[in-house]
Amino acid sequence: MGFSLRTIPTVGRVWILGLILLGFPGQGRAQEQQEDPCLLCHSLPAMFEATENPDRFVVTPEDLEGSVHGALGLSCSACHQDMEFPHPEEPRATCSPCHSGTATSFAESLHGYALARGNPRAPDCSSCHGTHQILPSSDPSSATHKVRLPNTCAECHGQSGLLTDQLVRLPQSFQQYAMSVHGQGTTRGVAAAASCADCHSVHALKGAADPESRINPLNVASTCGQCHPDIQLQYDQSIHGRALQVGVTDSPTCTDCHGEHLIIAPEGAGTPGCGVQQATETCGGCHSDPLIVSKFGLQGDVVESYLDSYHGWAVRRDCDLAATCTDCHTAHSVLPQEDPASSIAAGNVVETCGQCHEGAELAFATSYTHTSVSMTENPVNRIIRDIYLWLIVIVIGGMVVHNLVIMNYYMIKRRREQEGDGASVVRFTLNEVAQHFILTAAFVALVITGFALRFPDTWWTQGLTFIGMTEPVRRNAHRIAGVILILVSAYHAWSLVATRRGRTEIRALSPSWTDVRDLWVNLRYHTFRSTKSARFGRYDYMQKAEYWALVWGTIIMAITGLILWFPTLAARILPGVWIPAAQTIHYYEAWLATLAILVWHFFFVILHPEEYPMSWTWLTGKMTRESAKHHHARWYEEEVLTGEREKDGETAKKAAIGTGIED
Repeated sequence: MGFSLRTIPTVGRVWILGLILLGFPGQGRAQEQQEDPCLLCHSLPAMFEATENPDRFVVTPEDLEGSVHGALGLSCSACHQDMEFPHPEEPRATCSPCHSGTATSFAESLHGYALARGNPRAPDCSSCHGTHQILPSSDPSSATHKVRLPNTCAECHGQSGLLTDQLVRLPQSFQQYAMSVHGQGTTRGVAAAASCADCHSVHALKGAADPESRINPLNVASTCGQCHPDIQLQYDQSIHGRALQVGVTDSPTCTDCHGEHLIIAPEGAGTPGCGVQQATETCGGCHSDPLIVSKFGLQGDVVESYLDSYHGWAVRRDCDLAATCTDCHTAHSVLPQEDPASSIAAGNVVETCGQCHEGAELAFATSYTHTSVSMTENPVNRIIRDIYLWLIVIVIGGMVVHNLVIMNYYMIKRRREQEGDGASVVRFTLNEVAQHFILTAAFVALVITGFALRFPDTWWTQGLTFIGMTEPVRRNAHRIAGVILILVSAYHAWSLVATRRGRTEIRALSPSWTDVRDLWVNLRYHTFRSTKSARFGRYDYMQKAEYWALVWGTIIMAITGLILWFPTLAARILPGVWIPAAQTIHYYEAWLATLAILVWHFFFVILHPEEYPMSWTWLTGKMTRESAKHHHARWYEEEVLTGEREKDGETAKKAAIGTGIED
């Protein structure tokens, strides 16, 4: 809201006009007011109470006396020209009459362009320098003092979500600058530390695309060279600097390696110049980029060959003694091997290696290069690798086949023990065995195809892709396996309710307080605190826990899987947040289920000393009598033996009827 006479109450307007007509020959401040009649009104806060933001209209003599303008004796009209009374709705000050050169520079800057386009977010002179209490930049209290300037710029560039008039989001430069070595220096009051204007200039602030900008890639080195002239000289003479000077804009400059605002000391952990990050990101950003490599004919596997060397292995283990890129090639004086001044040239490479390897000679220094350790560039290494790969396949493959023959012998032997006459009892029906087999196949397929999506870069996933499991194939296989899992689970649920056998099974699987007692007895027995083992029923507490966990997991995976399969339909029924939530649940439930099978289920059916190498019950539905007596004594006595006695009684009764000797 602007200020004009209309914004002042009627009584106030009459009083002001009276003061003006009478010349206000008052006492105390008459001389000041005669020198600058603007203060008649603007030194009185009560005059502007009815306005919005009244502080912007109040100016005291003390404000002016402490500013650069007050010290020069400038009147209000020197800045506020053409201010006839009543004042216009939006009075503005102009700085150009005295600062014409600065005004021209500002008008050609990014801020000036934005202001000229009418962007309400664009800064003007007062945004940085203030309004009336303008202090010289040399004054530590000034908003434009070198140490305080970052906070002044942060009023715009420190805001999260600062937008241009075209809704382009500007970077949050201040937060990164504050964490940098430069920002930490200004925070401590170090005047030598680089501040915003040192890199971006004061008023002629231009974008990086402008050839005249200090932050244009061609000018960055000279900008940094204001404080680091020795490093600039090294860079200008390096292959990177030379390339940039002849117009190769792909060549890196200071900010490409050190960053723009978040410049951290190179020895800091996680910095661009630290250890493995230097190789993989700072230098690797260009030297492992296939476009850069092919465009300039560079060796393409220098990063991979380094990481696959002792130096790379040690650096990846956070060893700060192992050599990195800059230890051999230097940080700024990077030159090709053909240049006699290069650190890796024939005349200098011994000295370079000698920094770490005392007593190094030419034979040693030339034994390690990116070419010599490369599998693709060095044919000797490639032949050796191929020989050993074939040896591994033949030797280890033969060992695997040999051991599988032996394991197969003991597995068949255990199966024959279970199928001996009278030596086994029926544990599961053929129908139940089939359900379990289909469930197992679907589960394994889901695990493989599911984790293949989540971990596409692993060797086994790439192997699946090699044999034809592309993403469309994987996706369809995963969904088919999911449908099979749902169908077999639904059939199982129906059989539990609709069949006599199923109702018997669900009663046997129901948790009871007996399971708590069995848990206690079983743990005491296996910790040698008791000689009495638990006498389990048809299903022990371990099998019950696993069964109900399977039920719970299947329901969760089915629901979340269907949401992910049909997300648009799900969004019509459920809140939108459930779709990403379903993905998270599906992923972590998959981990829980897979680990439970590997750690719990496989232990009891494969790795348990009494079952190894494998229990055949899941395929035959039978188990030996000895195993039944040992693991499920209560079930064996209460159900198996009782059932056999009843069956024997029925058989004897039929036989008696047939012979005519029935009582």
